[in-house]
Amino acid sequence: MTVWEEVRGLIDAGDAFEVAARVAGLDAAGRKEVARELPGHVPVARKVVRAAVVRRLSDRADARDRARKARWAAYERFAGERGASREEILRQWPASDGWGGDMEGTWEDPWPCTPEYGWGYPDRSEYDVWIDPMRVAGAGTLPGAAAVVSWLGRRDFERVGTSPDLIEPVLQAVAARPTGWQADLAVRLALRVRVRRRRWAGDPGDRSLPLALALLRRTGATPPGHDPLVVGWISTPPDAERLREDPLLDALVPRLFQAQGVGRALRLERADPPAAESWLGALRTLAADGGVDRAALLEGCVGRFLRGGDATDLRFFARLHELLEPSPAEVASRAGDYLRLLPTAPGPVAELALKHLRRLDCLAPDDVSEALSGLLFRAEGGLVRAGLAWLDRFLRQEPERADALSPALAPALGHQARAVQERAVRLAVEHAASFGPIGAEPLRDGADRLPADLRGRLAESFGGDLRGEPEPEPVPEEPFVPGALPAPPPAAAFPVPDTVQEVLALCGKKDWTYAEGFLAGFVRFAVEDPVRLRAALAAHPAVQPMPGRWARPGDWVSAIVAEFADPGAEPLPWDLASVRETRSGFGILPPAVRPESPWERLPSEAEVSAPDRLVLRRHAEILAALKEGGLPPLLLATPTLSTGHLDPAELVARIEELEAAGAEPLPADLAQALLRLPRTVDPATVARAAALTSVAGREAARWLAGNGLPDPVVTVRRFCSPGAQPDWMRTEDPAGCWLDECEPAGELQSWQALAVVSITPGEHPAGDGGAPVGEPVVRAAASLIAELLVAPPPFLEEGHGGHGTLIGWWPGVMPSHREVIAAHMVPLRFRSDWTGGLTDGPRLTDLACAQGPVGQATALLLVERLALSLSVYRRRAVQYLSATGDLPATCMGAEFGQRVRRSWLPLDAFRAIMEDAVREGTHREAWAVIAAALPGLLPAAGERPRKGLAGFLAFARQVAGWAGATGEIPELTAVAGRKGTSRVIGECRGLRDLLSAP
Repeated sequence: MTVWEEVRGLIDAGDAFEVAARVAGLDAAGRKEVARELPGHVPVARKVVRAAVVRRLSDRADARDRARKARWAAYERFAGERGASREEILRQWPASDGWGGDMEGTWEDPWPCTPEYGWGYPDRSEYDVWIDPMRVAGAGTLPGAAAVVSWLGRRDFERVGTSPDLIEPVLQAVAARPTGWQADLAVRLALRVRVRRRRWAGDPGDRSLPLALALLRRTGATPPGHDPLVVGWISTPPDAERLREDPLLDALVPRLFQAQGVGRALRLERADPPAAESWLGALRTLAADGGVDRAALLEGCVGRFLRGGDATDLRFFARLHELLEPSPAEVASRAGDYLRLLPTAPGPVAELALKHLRRLDCLAPDDVSEALSGLLFRAEGGLVRAGLAWLDRFLRQEPERADALSPALAPALGHQARAVQERAVRLAVEHAASFGPIGAEPLRDGADRLPADLRGRLAESFGGDLRGEPEPEPVPEEPFVPGALPAPPPAAAFPVPDTVQEVLALCGKKDWTYAEGFLAGFVRFAVEDPVRLRAALAAHPAVQPMPGRWARPGDWVSAIVAEFADPGAEPLPWDLASVRETRSGFGILPPAVRPESPWERLPSEAEVSAPDRLVLRRHAEILAALKEGGLPPLLLATPTLSTGHLDPAELVARIEELEAAGAEPLPADLAQALLRLPRTVDPATVARAAALTSVAGREAARWLAGNGLPDPVVTVRRFCSPGAQPDWMRTEDPAGCWLDECEPAGELQSWQALAVVSITPGEHPAGDGGAPVGEPVVRAAASLIAELLVAPPPFLEEGHGGHGTLIGWWPGVMPSHREVIAAHMVPLRFRSDWTGGLTDGPRLTDLACAQGPVGQATALLLVERLALSLSVYRRRAVQYLSATGDLPATCMGAEFGQRVRRSWLPLDAFRAIMEDAVREGTHREAWAVIAAALPGLLPAAGERPRKGLAGFLAFARQVAGWAGATGEIPELTAVAGRKGTSRVIGECRGLRDLLSAP
């Protein structure tokens, strides 16, 4: 066997360490032989590995097929021994076979997830097992360092998976090479390093970086002056002990302050306090115990400041500088550099430079004057005010220097912030006696840029004519013309099929109006003309129901049609039908499915939302009535309007027809019919209903007389938790608190301040609200209505049960109590899966076109939509509610205020939403929202106003004027009454005066 054949066998075996050990012991001739054959073996090695992976996959597939057969046989024995129904089998199977898990996914598709059979798909890294042996072989045999670098960086060695390149076998392979050759390799590899985006956690970014650093540490070679190498070196957060032992420490630490990209890479490190495994924490620890030169670190920070850059690039160095806590003596030794930072450095850097300079008493007068001239010319109001305070201290200590410092004060008089101008004028007035004619002249020149009142104050102290140019005449404001609000579309007549062919055309349609029309037409013709209906449905293609419980109306419709076409026959569930067809080759057939009651297919309260359950209950009772031969001649609940409402006179006529036929309505149908009654009823209809004699008729008469369902009370509260998982709300005693009872620190995400809904049944203002006692139909209907008044779970994640599957039906389930439907929508407002959730606007538009009071739940849904998008489609519900005067503006304003206060919504985004509302003609509603949001936006005593608040208050004052608003806002009055001349306080005073004007 030749040397190459031996090395090739080790490469094909995939053991990089064996390859390294073998090539490290080769002589010159052996290395030359291997190096000659390696390039041609690259495609061969890749092909060999892929063939091995395919063989392993084939073996896994065979093992899975054998497992399927074994499990089907076990299932057949299990079902035959117990004779249980499908649901019972699914409940008992995990306990019987010891495998555990969800048996529905096991017996329908038995796929063992164990290492023995594989995890379903191969690890992508299996395709890369040939790469490391090839890299190691080339590193140990190629003659020159440049050739090795090119070999290690070949594009053929790009990995399919996420496993990193092995470093240790490469080091072992080159260990026998001369020291100078290894150092040359280390430097060449370091020069190939580039800054690249990391693809996964732990990814070094550049493939050459780990090996280059390892070789530099092992050989002791001087790292080249290559910025990406330094950025790569700091990409792994160190601790002080590891950094102290790093041979590259002394060579690379000084380059931290020179290499481009270091500051941006470390910009997210926190300094309050610094983490132990961070560069800030490690460098501070090493500087404290002498591991690195503290003076060099300070010098490096100041030098980095002087080289310039934006605030993001310099953030790390500013934090390191402050952690080192320079003494006054250290600052004095570099005072010239700190003074150079004041005029042009980014705000945070200039701020720290000013902070340290103000501690010194040894600055030369000319240096101070030059520094103040640059500092007071800046645009940042905070820096200029700090500079004015520094100037004030100098004037108090040495008033004879006032004339020399006067040119530095003049630029502050023309600052864009009025608060800065007021502070500059106040300082000039306080020290007016110290200024001579020479010092007063720059102040006179700067006074032209002051408002008239401030110019007057300056004139009182300095004399002379400081009137300046006359104020320009204000441009007359264009008259406000609000846009026209679109009125809600009028309700159309609900389409009901009149022929068998129309019923057949609606079969299987998913839209709720078509589905309601099919149910009405099917029940009617199933009693009036069953022969023709059965013949028409026989031509309709049969659709098998889905397995398990039926959470979709289509499954129920399929079962209803099958039962009507062949009474007494149970349709074979879809899962077993497909298994019978696809697994017959194994000679294994599932046991026969015995007939089940329709109620066993009905999902429980924990599996679907309450409105969904009422819809499914109506389908289930129709199927049950078909099986029992008790189908009524008509349905009561079929709407008469597209909004889902049912005309009271039509309901009375339908009940009269049932009474004439001696039939009794179905309970869920009766409950749905009562819930679809409008909020106002004609007195003639009430009198006509009083003559009804049946149980259902008396209950309908009671509802029509005003003793039906009073308006439930819906409340929404926010619950916040410090936990990092959404499961906290499912525990019996969750850790956290109600948001309206605390002021948690920091920003909270939406799931950390969960919206918890409660629904309290309302009370009748007068009259008898009790339901008849002892009547089964009425009691069942009342029970179904009560289920709708149970608060939904507070958190419904994607894929959990069937919640929200029929959300398109919901506005038509309770069209006169839209706030209750909104309450059920709240936990689903972020759903983006197949339910559709509230990601599209029609759900809220349907609610806006319904009837009934609106409150916190509707407001929350509207605010969520407005905050996520400003599209016209999603604003339509707001326009409709504004046009009818039903917009819950106060609740929306309180929600917006909390969102801005908790940093969930930027203030400028809230302003954009309100500006859009004003343009559309909802200026009065916009003011009501703003007024309710202001208490959450205004700063508390001692709190700093949020950015942009002054501009928002000016906009609010404009909207209040357009809306003709009056009245007091206590929080606004409190801020307006504070001492101060800031713009926020001034705008609060202006808005307060506008609201208090007659």
